Amino acid sequence: MTPEERVAHQARIRGFTSYEACHAYRQEHHQLMVARASEKGLAAPAGRRDFCDHLRQPAPRR
Repeated sequence: MTPEERVAHQARIRGFTSYEACHAYRQEHHQLMVARASEKGLAAPAGRRDFCDHLRQPAPRR
């Protein structure tokens, strides 16, 4: 990613308020990165931590 793309990506991530929307974006973004890597003959980026985890609802306490 270019520095400009990275800044835009980070800003978009910070703007999510629901896990579902964030997760959908994460999957879409990963597919884009896989396609870009393939075009350049590079290995696809490995999955990293789920940057949407902070939006998950905590399990109810018993």
